Amino acid sequence: MKKFIVRLSDKQRELMSEELMKKHASYLKELKEKGVLPFCGPCKDGTALMIIDAPTYEQAKQYVENDPFSQVDYYRKREVVEIEEATIENGFLADDVYRSLRNLVQQ
Repeated sequence: MKKFIVRLSDKQRELMSEELMKKHASYLKELKEKGVLPFCGPCKDGTALMIIDAPTYEQAKQYVENDPFSQVDYYRKREVVEIEEATIENGFLADDVYRSLRNLVQQ
């Protein structure tokens, strides 16, 4: 499974309603229960972030676009970017950096 960071920005506050918030919260709960959404939340700067687990970029994008917020364009900008998680197990991806540095030196 791949991981995607979603950054939501350019909020249209005037579109918010109790009904919209209920639909959005229900949708997020559904994604959480499916194991698709390990993290989501608002940022102090007015944007919001999501982490989505999906097999493809297209599927991650579809999860974002199916959100009731997206359906009314509450956040005008919705950026989806695939990420590779750096962990203890993969050495925080340091081997990739070392390999790139060795290639630069050899050139």
